[in-house]
Amino acid sequence: MAWIVIIFLSILALSFLCLKVGDLFSPWMITVLVWLAILILFQFSGDLLYPLQERFYTCVSIWVSLMSATGIITYYAFPSSRELGQSCQDININKEIHTNDLFYMFFFTISLVCTPLYVYNIYKVISLFGTTDLFFNLRIFANAGEKDMVQTLLTYVNAINQALFIIEMWRYPKVNKLRFGAIVLANFMCAVAIMEKGSLFFMLFVTLFILYEKEHIKIRTIALWAVILLFTFYGINQMRTSENTVRETTFMDFFNIYILSPSVAFEQVQEKLTEQFGSRSFAFFYAVITRLGLGHYVVEPKLQEFTQVPMFTNVYTVFQPFFQDFGYKGIAFFSTVYGVFTGWLYRQCRNGGAISKCMYAYIVEILVLQFYQENLILSLSMLIQYLFVFFFVLQRRMGLTFKPYNHADK
Repeated sequence: MAWIVIIFLSILALSFLCLKVGDLFSPWMITVLVWLAILILFQFSGDLLYPLQERFYTCVSIWVSLMSATGIITYYAFPSSRELGQSCQDININKEIHTNDLFYMFFFTISLVCTPLYVYNIYKVISLFGTTDLFFNLRIFANAGEKDMVQTLLTYVNAINQALFIIEMWRYPKVNKLRFGAIVLANFMCAVAIMEKGSLFFMLFVTLFILYEKEHIKIRTIALWAVILLFTFYGINQMRTSENTVRETTFMDFFNIYILSPSVAFEQVQEKLTEQFGSRSFAFFYAVITRLGLGHYVVEPKLQEFTQVPMFTNVYTVFQPFFQDFGYKGIAFFSTVYGVFTGWLYRQCRNGGAISKCMYAYIVEILVLQFYQENLILSLSMLIQYLFVFFFVLQRRMGLTFKPYNHADK
């Protein structure tokens, strides 16, 4: 069945390319290429992992088909800027975005002040355990469920730093180099503080996407950086491995654990019917309702338990929460949700909307990492944080005093 799905995905990818339906970073193209790459890599992975079963291939077929179809339909259902009568300059995705200086400096100041505090707060706690296994302890602390109020508030600086990074990348090369350097440094500090590869993934994907859209790089550059990224993250993984680990992780172990193991682990996920509707898929909403005191619900943890494939892993692809709650119907429904949302956002991005361009740059990472875990619906709090920063920084109608709307500012 593997080769049937591979041929099916290959035909889809070639069709999108030949018919010029979107570009390399359209949601349907990313989705098809991600799963096609995963299936091809499995053909060369040897016997280090358990073999894939029919369930995985069925879910991939449902997910890719419905997400691509609904994404394309939604994209073309909404009018383009040209159809709305805007000028050629307005429909260019590369047109310059403008910021509100007051709000930009407000968030930039928060970044400059809170990022060092965030790093210091983490290392202050970790230093209590000594310098042995420092990087390993950093990772453990980052995943700890209980944090005090100060630690919780300081974690929001991550979203601010990343949102500012996206904005600056869209303004590249017309950026203040000193300010841009400070934002890049702040993102690196947060990434190192918790030994989180995801933050570096984020910066790279955002950079490649925006530079590609601005026609500063080509596909071969993206491929080169993908190889560099893989070896860089292998080094980071080695740094945060405990000295007490019995067996050192080889590069092939790393490759299989982080790239291919989630698909195999998904085969071990069981559909779990609970009294609480959509307990895993809607965990964010249940958490909000519970915190607001509007009800008391079981809030499923985002971090999952480890399983053996035969290596240990605790990520189960984007399918995991939807399949556990609703089975194949959940895969079909949420692939449609993904398709409609990303298709609409991609259209707004192509139309040149400042907020939409920045939001889609964030969504690109989620789409690329769908083989790893679900990061859109389960992480809606992050989406809201980004939107909050973008809304204030990218609008130009509010300052120290509120001014009447002027079409010239558009």
